[in-house]
Amino acid sequence: MDLESDGPSAELLSIGSELLAGETIDTNAAFLGSSLARLGIPLGGIRTLPDDRAAIATAFREARDRSPLTVATGGLGPTHDDLTREGLADAIGDELVADPALEAQLRKRFAAFGTMPESNLRQALRAPSAEALPNPIGSAPGWWVDLDGSVVVLIPGVPSEMRRMWDEQVTPRLGERFALLPVHSRTVKTFGTGESALAEAVGDLLLRPASGVEAGIYAHDDGVHLRFWTRGEAGTLDVPVARALALLGDSVYGTDNADLASLALAALMKAGATTVASWEADTGGTLLAILAAADADAGSQFIGGVLDAGGAAPTPVADAVIQLSLLPIDAHGRSRVRVSVTGKVSLPMVEIRVHGSGVQRARRAAYAALDQVQRAFVE
Repeated sequence: MDLESDGPSAELLSIGSELLAGETIDTNAAFLGSSLARLGIPLGGIRTLPDDRAAIATAFREARDRSPLTVATGGLGPTHDDLTREGLADAIGDELVADPALEAQLRKRFAAFGTMPESNLRQALRAPSAEALPNPIGSAPGWWVDLDGSVVVLIPGVPSEMRRMWDEQVTPRLGERFALLPVHSRTVKTFGTGESALAEAVGDLLLRPASGVEAGIYAHDDGVHLRFWTRGEAGTLDVPVARALALLGDSVYGTDNADLASLALAALMKAGATTVASWEADTGGTLLAILAAADADAGSQFIGGVLDAGGAAPTPVADAVIQLSLLPIDAHGRSRVRVSVTGKVSLPMVEIRVHGSGVQRARRAAYAALDQVQRAFVE
């Protein structure tokens, strides 16, 4: 069963020269890809475009020819280089016209801040074929264009605006417009085993997980994940998940929403630590950040941490202090970390090898420490 053939597919256009210049990271694409997958709409491609009217128009024409749904982010601002409106209008043969209702909304919005710059009137322009999508927290309305069997959605590039408009304006319309079959998925999460070794361990489970089910294997900072998904009944996934758990054994630390920080805090609580702190060196504070973001009700209370930046920072006081030192990269490009736990609940120092570079290396070091802790104190 080819899941990608059972429903509409989509293309994503990320518009903005700042994306191509590396000045801005395109987090919108990751959010939209994940959201579309949950809706059962496979993303056939992502294209990043400069602020060039002709290039944008060409991209819209090509995407509309290939896919029933095109989603574009960015280029809806008030300045001269915000050209997404013009590009789509060119692609569908429309002329932009001033929309009095949109202009009134803009003037009302700016009344609280003072005089509205005249350039913002560009955001009140609309193609006659487009339905304006309200933007409750910004000045740029989106567009919904349903023409010739193809839907095009324009939403702002500002992530907070994009996400809210996607959830409130776009997702309900997609459900009404397309016969969607949402995808159910399950994830088996492992740590300490490489991607290729994991694939070998599960054998043909990746190729033939179950009838109507597909599988994939993905490397993340918090380990290697084995994911199963289907458009059928959710219970269909129970069999391949059970097989994966049996085949992978102790490599597995959890499924679905399980995370290493919460598991480590829960394990320390069971071991008798009411409070937990962290001490780390040469990690940029990644362990502290990951623990601080963990579910507050997961287990022991995380009370904070210390980053030793070379000044011999003192060790904090708590029932359990997770200590992490990221060692220098050796001549072969390999890294090792030292992990221990001190305090009322303790763990002797262990040394573990990690891979990666830059921020990824530091994050993997933090997750390696958390994995050691949750394994050491699990019942």
